Amino acid sequence: MISDQLVFIDEAGTPDLNKDCYAICAVISSTEDMAENRALVQQIRSDRRSGAELKSSAVGSRLEIRKEICRDLALLKIRVVVLAINKARLDPESGLKYKRSSYKYFQRRLFEKVFRDFSSVSVTIDTFGNQEFKDGFCDYIDRHFQPTIFNQQKTVSHSTPEAEPMLQVSDFIAGTVRRVITKDDPDDAYRSLLPIVTLVDVWPRTPGHYRHDQEFSDLDFRIEDYCTKKSIEILEAEEDPILRESIAFLMHFFGESPDSFIFGDEILSHLKAHNLIGPDRDKNWLQQKVIAPLRDKGAPIAASRDGYKIPRNKSDLSVFVGFVSEKTLPYLKKVNNLRSGLFLSTGGTYDMLDEDPELKELMSNLGKTISEQVAAGNGR
Repeated sequence: MISDQLVFIDEAGTPDLNKDCYAICAVISSTEDMAENRALVQQIRSDRRSGAELKSSAVGSRLEIRKEICRDLALLKIRVVVLAINKARLDPESGLKYKRSSYKYFQRRLFEKVFRDFSSVSVTIDTFGNQEFKDGFCDYIDRHFQPTIFNQQKTVSHSTPEAEPMLQVSDFIAGTVRRVITKDDPDDAYRSLLPIVTLVDVWPRTPGHYRHDQEFSDLDFRIEDYCTKKSIEILEAEEDPILRESIAFLMHFFGESPDSFIFGDEILSHLKAHNLIGPDRDKNWLQQKVIAPLRDKGAPIAASRDGYKIPRNKSDLSVFVGFVSEKTLPYLKKVNNLRSGLFLSTGGTYDMLDEDPELKELMSNLGKTISEQVAAGNGR
């Protein structure tokens, strides 16, 4: 558990469902490093802003100044977590159109990233921030961090960026990330921040806005549409943080590399980087405890020798079917051969699949077409 950590939070933009970006930045510092960090922020203000506040909106589109400030900020002894909501990808008719719901959802995503391993909580929020954001934050802290014999510290305070320089850092980094996502700036300045950035969680990570190529058939469009909508449905309903992050990562990977499968090791590395699982988890665990439960809930996850993915088209599903067939059919054929031999040798008195009615029903259906099975089901 991490203790004696100070967290400074500010936001850029609003959660209103327009087409821009809403970013929340948490800057995390140990108490031992605070004096040095505050002094360095004051020095950056003096060198880059003639003593003025480090405010992202004040720098605006002046990219060279932003890059200089970001290079300086990367020298701070801090960790940074940013949640960036790409609102252009949100359904305007979803429950997130209600500001209270959107604040609660966005805050939960940030809090899960920042406070998972904290044994104590000391948070400072910008006094001039949105009142609904501040109220929601305090309510979350009260509900989720109850003092125990091991956890006695829980404080939430408000300050101004002028009085607390670390809030200026939160504001500037949130604004910098926001400008990259809205394509107001290239990512040059943001890349300078990478030494101190623990995580930038851009959400939603969906394949829905992937630009289709002309080789897609109508069937391919229908396949992708179904898999996209089903994946989002699973993501929005899932409460388990490991399963939720796994399907979100698969959706993100599909949006970035729609034609590729992703190795299980990469999914495990992602979950470990988010402190969701321990270092001992392996691919067998991933298959049994993550992929299988997600599929049981209806998540459309295809597999191949190259890993997993959310299917995009008929070709992806053909690969998946071939992969399953290669692994499964030889076993089923062996089972069926032994079953037939024993059934004949016992004069038709023993069917070994009676030991497993579910497998017996499956085997009896293997020779039927889908339409025959649907018809049989409708007749019951």
